[in-house]
Amino acid sequence: MLLFIAVIFSCSSQKNVLNSWMGMPKQKLILSWGPPIRTADDGNGGEILIYAKRTYVQQYGWNWWDYKMMYANNEGTLYHWRTSREHVPPTEVVVSFR
Repeated sequence: MLLFIAVIFSCSSQKNVLNSWMGMPKQKLILSWGPPIRTADDGNGGEILIYAKRTYVQQYGWNWWDYKMMYANNEGTLYHWRTSREHVPPTEVVVSFR
């Protein structure tokens, strides 16, 4: 039960952190988090800043990539975020437009 509560709190905390960036300039995010590992077109004149962290689960031999994708409009203001966990590296991850 405690593990479940910890997971829920962690997810909730991450959502609060990501939500706090909405409306902020992307340059402020880059100064705080560093440059993204990759960028992509958001399909609307802006861009998607892709941050990735590799996780290896030795017990199962799995490689995971935890992604945070921050969407910036054409004025450089952050307006949306998305997270995902994928087996594919950043060069192969498929980016969606919201």
